[in-house]
Amino acid sequence: MKFLIVGDLHGQKPKIYFRNFDAIIAPGDFCSDAPRVYIFRALKERLQNPNTQIEWYDIIGKEKASNMIEKSLIDGRATLEYLNSFGVPVYIVPGNWDWTAEKDSDWAFLKKDHYKRLVRDLTNVIDTNHKIIDIGGYQLIGYGVSSGPEYPRYKEELERLKPKELTERRKRYEEDYNMVNSLFEKAPKPQIFLSHNVPFNTPLDKITDKKSPRCGYHYGSLLAREMIEKHQPLVCIGGHMHEHFCKCRIGKTICINSGFGSNVNVWMELEKDKIKKLEFYHR
Repeated sequence: MKFLIVGDLHGQKPKIYFRNFDAIIAPGDFCSDAPRVYIFRALKERLQNPNTQIEWYDIIGKEKASNMIEKSLIDGRATLEYLNSFGVPVYIVPGNWDWTAEKDSDWAFLKKDHYKRLVRDLTNVIDTNHKIIDIGGYQLIGYGVSSGPEYPRYKEELERLKPKELTERRKRYEEDYNMVNSLFEKAPKPQIFLSHNVPFNTPLDKITDKKSPRCGYHYGSLLAREMIEKHQPLVCIGGHMHEHFCKCRIGKTICINSGFGSNVNVWMELEKDKIKKLEFYHR
């Protein structure tokens, strides 16, 4: 099978440099990201002052924030409509920018699952999040949304969170781990693991953006790393970390960071239980 893989698009329509693919794979973050600057500012304030609970929408006000989210969703929908237009299956997971329900938010608008609007009535777009999807001789397992280690890995985060919050994080991580692990245990065919975030502590996940409050940290998915080490899927495809567009290996698994923006493509050909061809293209 021949796959076109696109990266995090953030409201952009991708340029397509390959033809005659059987399917498209996209690791999420379809919506545009105008709130990013305010999210970084709020995060920086919380890191500097553990007693503050400031959120990005507190900085600009909820009316302006809701308008920015609506624009982000419109951009994301246009991106998915474009991918849908190629007439082949488009396998996706939601990214952290795709406005899935934030259950812990104190703002009702963010508690809603806006992501459903993005994928509704797009006949070729297949949401694989928390599912096993048969693709010929392969099975695709999807795990979306994750924007960092699901349980804190760094001292300042462990110190900032209260014991109750850490307990909740641990409980949620164990629930997600058990759910994704059960999918792998039900998948006898060679597996394609589609994770929004790349695996933790690899060449794919170190933040080098000096504007980020997390610059210098490895910030991949702990769950993705553990699933790869335990189950050794044929390939893991992720994004989220914009600084990297490359691959690495964990055991028998080839891990791909599919990059960021409209001008990156990855071409992947699979044959039986092997990757026959893998090409990274950037213009």
